[in-house]
Amino acid sequence: MNRIILISIIPLLLLTSCGNDVVFRKYNKMANVSWNRFDIQNFEVPVKKGDVLDFYLSIRHHPDFPFDKIWVNVTFYTPEGTMRSRDYEFDLKDKDGKWLSDCMGELCDIDLPIHKELAFNKTGTCRVRVENKNSKYETPGIIEVGLVVKKSKTGN
Repeated sequence: MNRIILISIIPLLLLTSCGNDVVFRKYNKMANVSWNRFDIQNFEVPVKKGDVLDFYLSIRHHPDFPFDKIWVNVTFYTPEGTMRSRDYEFDLKDKDGKWLSDCMGELCDIDLPIHKELAFNKTGTCRVRVENKNSKYETPGIIEVGLVVKKSKTGN
């Protein structure tokens, strides 16, 4: 009996240990499965002095999403008082028209790298602002917009 319990627990421990590099994860649901151009997404990430982190924009979309790309502006406000802002154009499909996202039924998920190895010299909050830069007023098919932050493998 103890052997059966041990065999059941080992895979569970292995699965949970794989996600230990994630230090922050938050998703915001979009009303009516659409991201309004003026609905800016804000995230507050607690950071410590000496942290070196990788930031990913996480998009959950419907498989009928009408675009091959997504356009966003991401601005970081660090505890040190610096601001970094950049426009991104991310491909959501490959050259053959297949989703780069992991799709299962009505849900497609993709994590897009927005900043690697961001180092912090002060403990506090890093505010991250994500703005929809699509030229249309609404971007239909977006279910959630999220931010995933991981410990950088090269920095820590």
